[in-house]
Amino acid sequence: MSDGSPLTALVEFEVRTTNNSVEEWLDVWHERGRDALNGEPETSAYEASVSQQNPSQILVFERYTHGQTSIDAHVNREAHVTLTETMGSRNMTKRRVMSNLFSDIDDYGWWSRGNGGEPMQEENVIITLIGTHFDDAAMKQRYIEVTRDHANYCQSAEPDTLIYNGCIAKRDSDRGPDIKAGDLVFVAVFRNEAALLKHRDDPRHLELQPVLEGIKRERKFALNYLSTGKGFLWK
Repeated sequence: MSDGSPLTALVEFEVRTTNNSVEEWLDVWHERGRDALNGEPETSAYEASVSQQNPSQILVFERYTHGQTSIDAHVNREAHVTLTETMGSRNMTKRRVMSNLFSDIDDYGWWSRGNGGEPMQEENVIITLIGTHFDDAAMKQRYIEVTRDHANYCQSAEPDTLIYNGCIAKRDSDRGPDIKAGDLVFVAVFRNEAALLKHRDDPRHLELQPVLEGIKRERKFALNYLSTGKGFLWK
């Protein structure tokens, strides 16, 4: 049972490019994005982004304010039924590549720079996902503590780092990247490549690396995507 806390959903699809183009798939999905923007106050993010490893794959990045209750409201929308029926009847999707739910880490990073302004709907924003496994709970907690301090610095020093946060997998993945329940997935979103490089090359970031090397962990994957602007990263 959901406790009503926020949840992040990462759902990735491979487009059936023998039947339709990625652009056609996104055009159909765009209608669903509009409905989520205008009709779902508890859906705080819903954006489609194109994989840089495989351009026929689309990641849908989703944030729900009240967890499973908000997800249920989302999937029960008429627009969601229409999306499923339209894509199904036209056989537009080849397969689901990845899907999982993630819980927030308390007092860690940020999911939005919106501050009550306009929705974030820019195209070609860089979205990076990094999955990390820890054998030891103490090591995971140490990693969170160290990177929490760095996130606080980045929030003030890097205005074009749009999202910088971590979340914890709720369950083992049944496909796609090898994600186990309890793994940490880091989400970093940069306005452009210059913002990414500024973050990567910041002296504070470089100084952090020897500290992190002392924390035993296993990187499971690192994936990059570009936003399409057909949904929203926050509103």
